[in-house]
Amino acid sequence: MLNREYKLPLYIQLKEAIVEKIEQGHWLPGNAIPTESELQKLYDISRITVRQALGELVADGVLTRIQGKGTFVSETKLEPIRPGLSSFTKDMGNKHNEIRAEVLWFGQEAAGDRLKRVFGETGRELILTVLERVRYVNGVPIGMHKAYLNTKLMSGAELSGYDFTKDSLYEALLAEGIRLGEADETIEAGLADERQASLLKIEPGTPVLLITRVTKLEDGRLFECTDMVYRGDKYKYAVKLT
Repeated sequence: MLNREYKLPLYIQLKEAIVEKIEQGHWLPGNAIPTESELQKLYDISRITVRQALGELVADGVLTRIQGKGTFVSETKLEPIRPGLSSFTKDMGNKHNEIRAEVLWFGQEAAGDRLKRVFGETGRELILTVLERVRYVNGVPIGMHKAYLNTKLMSGAELSGYDFTKDSLYEALLAEGIRLGEADETIEAGLADERQASLLKIEPGTPVLLITRVTKLEDGRLFECTDMVYRGDKYKYAVKLT
């Protein structure tokens, strides 16, 4: 059952429950899932909530609707396609994988010179909310994410109630009323240092993919900078160009 006292909206909880069913092999690729009315009764929620969850999972590519037949689990994809801003949880969840994270640090810290330049706050103190995690797919450490959020733009948002070993940061922000806009990413090749190698279970000097994402709010203010390190032998980055 879904938890009505939990901070995540019911439709997001339903999405996670459906993805969990798929990941655990209860609902296989190509098979039909329960109907809207069956899901409504199973989880004791409204039809609107069911439709919102299913609509987003169809948009994400997790489910496929066939007119007159029902909603089906999509066939497994080889790699995530990135036409826009999305979370690691959504990217990897689209592939029906088991996703989890290890939280290394969650708290606040003063920004150094580099991050002050990124956020355009040189010459003044800048406090950032920081979330650093190791991301696992099917039990294997795939990458490291260190997200820096502009604390002064988070008025009224409370992230301490979320479990970031499983919850998506972006979905938590949305649930707290923070709407993200466009983002820029830079990608380059690198070599794992000793700390990265230890956490990712690889040898120091192993090739890695380095990605830095800078994200704005819908109103254009700079809000997030995330540094990502991915194992070169486990992660492939794909972008859809139109």
